[in-house]
Amino acid sequence: MTSTATLARPQTELLQRRAAHRQMRARLIEKPHPEDATVGTPYYDEELDVAQSPAHHKTVQKLGELLDRVAAWEGLQSLGDNPVWYWDADEDCQRILYPDYALTDAENLGSVTAKSLLLAIEVVTTTHRRKEEKDTIKMRNWNELNAVPEFLLLYPEPDDPRGLIAYRYNKDQVAYENVPLGPRRRFVSQAIDGLVIEELAPDARSVGRKLRVFYRGEEVRDADAADRLALQEARARQQEARAREAADRRALQEAQAREAAEHHAAAAEQRAREEAQARMAAEQQTERALALLKKAGIKLD
Repeated sequence: MTSTATLARPQTELLQRRAAHRQMRARLIEKPHPEDATVGTPYYDEELDVAQSPAHHKTVQKLGELLDRVAAWEGLQSLGDNPVWYWDADEDCQRILYPDYALTDAENLGSVTAKSLLLAIEVVTTTHRRKEEKDTIKMRNWNELNAVPEFLLLYPEPDDPRGLIAYRYNKDQVAYENVPLGPRRRFVSQAIDGLVIEELAPDARSVGRKLRVFYRGEEVRDADAADRLALQEARARQQEARAREAADRRALQEAQAREAAEHHAAAAEQRAREEAQARMAAEQQTERALALLKKAGIKLD
């Protein structure tokens, strides 16, 4: 038999976790980042002495460029390997961490805390076991502890079958829940209205490009792609204009040809009338001449 105490324990533990979490968030405060917090090589893990891979670098760069445009449209700020204050439960203090990419509604990035983050993204280093564990476990746990609304893990290598893993914070459970991407492999953000991130099909992936970004129904393109698209659209408009001009010329030529044909037909009809009138006049003249000869008693053999 299950006792009442056993049934009540999970609810009691949940209430305790909620209370502890409220207390922790209250202790996490904005304060200037240390001066040396921005000193170092971007995307280099000094703790584990691990550098990023080319795919990692290009993925953060290309994805960041797309999301930077979304941030500008939404009035947000972006963080790319910038210092952020997180609460560290193990050390019972706040510490600086460096998300690969994050979006925040904070105004001052010099003292930003995890409480202001809306979305954090970690591009997973798969070439080093401890770094992969840090990205996939520790960074996930730190973002969960600090209640970052949405957290994404991205495996950047194009030949890696793993792609996007998404988490959303459940305030009631004080924990992350995995967000199913569905058959279209899409993550629909709730923290940033209109943002959708979609995995590319395996045969469409390349180094640095494993995702597509949409904002309010339109695909967001990087500057190079946008320039290429604009050039293609300009060329298409030119081709359409030339095609319209050629069609107009053909229509004019056809109209002129019809007009000429009608003119020729009218001239031929006029000539036919004149010839008929001439024949009729000749016949009449012949008839009059015959009548005169007949009257004069002249017979023609």
